[in-house]
Amino acid sequence: MGDRVRSCADKQRLIIDFLQTLHGSLDLRTVIDAAFPLLLKLVPAEYGALCVSRQGEPGGYDWSMVDFPIDWFSAYADMARHDFVRQAVLRQPNTVLRDSEMISRKELTANMMYRRSLDLHMPLEHVMSVLLDFGQSWHAGVTLYRGRQRPFSDEERDLLQYIVPSLASAVQNCKQFSEASCAGPMLDAILQQQGIEAVMVGAGCAEIARTRGAAALLSRWFAPVELNRAGLPAALLDQLSALMRNRGRAPEVSMSQRKVAPSGLELQITFVPLPEGAAAATWAIVLKEDALVPATWQESLTPQQREVASRIVLGWDNQLIADELGCAVGTVKKHVLHIYDRIGVSSRSALCRAAQHDRSPHAAAATRLSRR
Repeated sequence: MGDRVRSCADKQRLIIDFLQTLHGSLDLRTVIDAAFPLLLKLVPAEYGALCVSRQGEPGGYDWSMVDFPIDWFSAYADMARHDFVRQAVLRQPNTVLRDSEMISRKELTANMMYRRSLDLHMPLEHVMSVLLDFGQSWHAGVTLYRGRQRPFSDEERDLLQYIVPSLASAVQNCKQFSEASCAGPMLDAILQQQGIEAVMVGAGCAEIARTRGAAALLSRWFAPVELNRAGLPAALLDQLSALMRNRGRAPEVSMSQRKVAPSGLELQITFVPLPEGAAAATWAIVLKEDALVPATWQESLTPQQREVASRIVLGWDNQLIADELGCAVGTVKKHVLHIYDRIGVSSRSALCRAAQHDRSPHAAAATRLSRR
């Protein structure tokens, strides 16, 4: 029993680390290099790949791959019409599919892509994939491959489905930044993302520009005594200054942190070295305010239940929630049962998945209809 509890706690921490890593940079290669090893721990697989379609080039993709032979997709143009994975996920965007839901075993072993994998001594016996559809002129895809006879389980499919919204958000943010060529367009790209503000600073932490709503957001989360004359949190600038001093002596990496308010809101703060091509020593302080409890739940839950639900979404256990809210563990347990009943779930993991889904603005209307 104790081993099972520890295993669940380890998995929760790994999920939190993975989700934070997704927004640790605005460079897609950096994100993939950092996030995919964590994903492969959550969903064991021999290989992983992320592709982003090229606008104006039907069937053309840019690939980011983990542990693939360099020439795996060198002949993709010839294999494209045999790509059963792409064909299947295009029909069901944003839905995680396993190979058994794409193609029969007999058809798979006769497929050109499968035979090519054998030629390269990296057999791809099982596949799980999802197409990230942004409703725009481009899309992305994430695929995991196993080289042994061990099908992906229902639990593994559900876990990948749970992280799809966060993965899509990270890919979209990175693509927007990569397309931006100067400070103005970069800020415009950020503004398109609901709830995201940013402050760009240069050498000496001197402010270069900020998004329109950054000042109001900072004033909500930091007391006046915490802000300098420019209205920026002194503590954040101290941390960023330390990162800047390491320039040239250590790899430039982003750093993330979060603040949680009693109201059930969280502020995600990320220091991001701007992509190659930006001015030297230019960083962005990226700020994202979000409700841990979806807006569609507000009327269903009492204020106390919303506080408990927000902590569950953070991965806290009942004892930690009770200590934070100053109540008995038994009281927390009662709140948890009422939350399950009102939201229509039966476990903490299901509640987290529902929260992740319902926090997406595109899912709100569908969620309300499905629960009538």
